[in-house]
Amino acid sequence: MNDHKATSGHAGRIAPPPLPTAVPSKSIAATSSAGQFDPWLIWHTFRRCWPWALPIGIILAGAAALAVQRTFVPEYRAQHLLEANEDYVVFQGVMPMVKDLARTETSLFFNPIVLDPVLADPENRMAPSLSDPESAEQSLQRNLSVASGGTSTRLVVSYKDTDPEAAALVCNAVVESYLRQRDSFDSTRVSNLERWLEPEIQRWEREVSDRQRVVQSLSEQTLGYSPGERVSTLEDSSSFSLMTRLRQQIAELNVEISVLDAQQAMKDSGVLVSGDPMSDSLVIPEPSEGEIASWVNADTDVVEAKSMIQRYKSIAMNMEDSDLVRIQGEYYRETLDKVKKWEQTLEESRQAARVVALEKLNELAKDQLERSRIEAKLQQQLGAQDRVASKQQTRQQLQMKLDVLNKQYEEERIRMEQFGGATAELQFAQEELAVANDVLKKLRDRVAAIRTERRQDGAVRTLAAATPPRTPIESLPVKQMAVFGGGALMIPFLLGLLWELRVRRVTDSSMCTSLAVVGEVSRLPSGPQSSRSRRVFEESIDSLRSNLFLSTEWKDTRTIAVVSSVSGEGKSSVASQLALSIAKATGNTVLLVDADLRCPDQHRLFGLEMGPGLSAVLSGKAKLSDATDKSLGDLVHLLPAGPLSSSPHRLINPDTMRAFISQALKQYKFVVVDTAPVLSAGESLAVAASVDSTLLCVMRDLSRVETVQLTTRRLQAAGATLTGTVFSGVTARQYAYRYGDYHYAVSSSEAH
Repeated sequence: MNDHKATSGHAGRIAPPPLPTAVPSKSIAATSSAGQFDPWLIWHTFRRCWPWALPIGIILAGAAALAVQRTFVPEYRAQHLLEANEDYVVFQGVMPMVKDLARTETSLFFNPIVLDPVLADPENRMAPSLSDPESAEQSLQRNLSVASGGTSTRLVVSYKDTDPEAAALVCNAVVESYLRQRDSFDSTRVSNLERWLEPEIQRWEREVSDRQRVVQSLSEQTLGYSPGERVSTLEDSSSFSLMTRLRQQIAELNVEISVLDAQQAMKDSGVLVSGDPMSDSLVIPEPSEGEIASWVNADTDVVEAKSMIQRYKSIAMNMEDSDLVRIQGEYYRETLDKVKKWEQTLEESRQAARVVALEKLNELAKDQLERSRIEAKLQQQLGAQDRVASKQQTRQQLQMKLDVLNKQYEEERIRMEQFGGATAELQFAQEELAVANDVLKKLRDRVAAIRTERRQDGAVRTLAAATPPRTPIESLPVKQMAVFGGGALMIPFLLGLLWELRVRRVTDSSMCTSLAVVGEVSRLPSGPQSSRSRRVFEESIDSLRSNLFLSTEWKDTRTIAVVSSVSGEGKSSVASQLALSIAKATGNTVLLVDADLRCPDQHRLFGLEMGPGLSAVLSGKAKLSDATDKSLGDLVHLLPAGPLSSSPHRLINPDTMRAFISQALKQYKFVVVDTAPVLSAGESLAVAASVDSTLLCVMRDLSRVETVQLTTRRLQAAGATLTGTVFSGVTARQYAYRYGDYHYAVSSSEAH
């Protein structure tokens, strides 16, 4: 079998006919459903269509590339470089500072608040990309790009246009609009921060003032004086203080002693002392303007009004110095209105405080005058009662009392200087006052830092403005030409793929779902090929024969018809090679009948003459033994089709075929019939209905699923006994991959 020739006894050799050539293919995944797409179909499409699709695709690709090149207009890209402003005067981190420009600022560039002013400028609308009013906004967003400038603090803003001057103009306009919005945002942020800090500072100032009064009150209750003041000041400021009372008593005693000494001196000098003219000459002194001004300036409302006037004037001056009046004009006018309002409040507070000061000073003067009159009256009464008493004894008593008071006063003074924090309540009040002072100081420091670090160039500044580019982005649209050319190149292949999807060719044995696959037949290459391909072909035919005759259902088969849907599906080659395999396996002579009267092929496969053939036997012009060609030896006898003398439908019908098969079985053990294509020659149905078994040949990458299914239904309707499907056209490599390659060697003596 190594040389693929059959022997007749020991004399002749028969050359096996080659199978129809099939193009090589890889193993394809099964797809039984018409709705599924087989990826390998793309490769099959290319393999089938490239002879005509490739030239057409090249022509279309060249035309598409030429059209792109002719319609290409070069574009220019202008770039503007920005940088985050990291400068500061004293306080770092007070003003807003952008760390990652590309991440945080990109969205702002494409916001309408930045792009609308650019589109509203008539000069920018002169750019070719913005000339169409309907698509100007989309074109601006499409041609604008924002990317990192190499570091996180740098940003590159690009704009492309067909006009280099317009590209630079629009790019700079976009950046200028962005910087204006960025500066406005930053100024608003700082102003809002200052505006929020003002009421907070005022609130904490009132808090500090309240806590100071609490500390002062607790200190006076606990210690008898306010902390931080001098003892002499304490004595003058509180009429209820112990030291004040002591000092008043000391003063009164000193006055009495002085009066006694004066009276004694006048008596000694001969002057008569009668009554006390002092009590008659005392009058209420008028308060001076200095005393009134001191009371007015110390008033709480006056102090607060002065502080607020100074604050708002400072804010207005800072806005004037920072050129923020035009940006925040409304806030500036509100600040001036507050200054006027507090000036009016100051004047009203001064008038109210002056009235209160006059009342307080007059009350103090009246109290002092009343005490003086009482003292004079007491002196007169005491002098009348004690006239007989010794003036010297009285003076000694007063001196002793004065010494006691002086000693008590000195002890109280020392105690007050050394005493502090007597109670927990006073200590807590002092701590709360310290906290309030600290918060107030921090708020004022924050305001001072903001005013110091306010700058004109904003958080982002220009590092290099855009200039008109000299060279276009690309001088030739290579990418576009490649894309359109590639698309045009694929158009013929796409049409071929659509055609393949429509015809649905059988590419794998698993797609033969209408009938079971009896066997797969390897392709026998035409011309001189390797011995391995021939050996695999022989093994595939022998496997087909074994599957057929070793089956319990088909083991008694003697007559076999090999059919196909259309021509070129390998039925003739399978029929001839199957007849040779049966003859060599059984040792019986097999009759091979060519029943394709329209286009006979078996005599050409074996290189024999036509002869009278089957047509003469069926028409009764010749006997079977006379029409059979026995020159191939004792393995296979060939009955060619013979010349067609009448319609094949008249010659081949169920009755004539049954009679012919019955006659042939009397002379031969096995009969193999090669038929015409079922779909194009209806007489093949009569042949299939007259034999024991019918094999349907399917050629890989040639047969269609639809035609195979239609052929199967017609054969079943005609009463044919369908054994199964023979899937041919498999490559030797694929067959060996599926079933293995287990060859054998024959000795030279047995081979001949």
